[in-house]
Amino acid sequence: MALRDELNGYLKLPEAFWGIPPPTSGEPDVGILGVPHDLTSSYLPGCRFAPREIRKVTTSRWTHSHPLTVGYDEFREFKPLTEMLTLEDIGDLEIELRQPEQAMYDMAGAAERLASSSSSIYFIGGDHYITYPLIKGLKKGTSGEYGIVYLDAHADFNQDYGGYQLSHATTLRRILDDGIVMKKNILAHDLRSAPPDHRKELADGDDVTAHTLGSFSDAIQDIAERTDYIYVSIDIDVLKPDVAPGISHPEAGGLELVELLEFMRACFETGRVKYADLVELNPMRDPNNIAAVAGREITKEVLTGFAYHKWQSE
Repeated sequence: MALRDELNGYLKLPEAFWGIPPPTSGEPDVGILGVPHDLTSSYLPGCRFAPREIRKVTTSRWTHSHPLTVGYDEFREFKPLTEMLTLEDIGDLEIELRQPEQAMYDMAGAAERLASSSSSIYFIGGDHYITYPLIKGLKKGTSGEYGIVYLDAHADFNQDYGGYQLSHATTLRRILDDGIVMKKNILAHDLRSAPPDHRKELADGDDVTAHTLGSFSDAIQDIAERTDYIYVSIDIDVLKPDVAPGISHPEAGGLELVELLEFMRACFETGRVKYADLVELNPMRDPNNIAAVAGREITKEVLTGFAYHKWQSE
């Protein structure tokens, strides 16, 4: 008998991710994988520590597991996530010190294996480079068309950055050039610090300004009609720096948290979102855990979205 079994009933139970239980059998509704890689970060490294930090701030002692009601016009009663989902914390990939070329194979390989599961998967980075190998692996492990929602202050659309093609600043370019996602199925929002030529290219020649919620909802519904999967990638620097100060590449301006949640809800309402990530949260720049708390609420909204998808499928 394992020593842990000898102390059954005496041990402190795992509390990360609000104590959402694992399945009693079979696959979980949701798997969470830490992807702690930030070697391509060109300004302030440290977001490799974010998976650990998100686990810390999602303990059930600190916050309840009921979905967020912020942003709704009226108070809504939801069941707690502990009653709506089963969850497996898969752990972290061992890639902290691996060069981007090697880490790409590890991340893509892990994502391809996870794609064979019926579970929805939430990835916690790491810098924004991780999105490229993850969606590359998912595409290889599934059949069907992909769309991507890219919520970011930056376009990450450079051909190279400092001479390197594998970078957090080239992610969306690699995804497009590799044919993983067609341009018409890319919805990049905010991009307040993107060069004008990147904004125009992503919009097929028309300059892009920030979407209203209505125009965003229309655009994501159009993408949903053309695709089988929509991957949602959330760079926490899409938020205002006072909402999320602990980030690797802060930029003036940005979204309020409630605005981001509304855009996320529009994505999940399509029923196409099975995979999502959160990137660029930097605990090294977040001494008061303000950005980590924002990351916690983003994580809760992702899990609520997966619960909504499960409800739609039943």
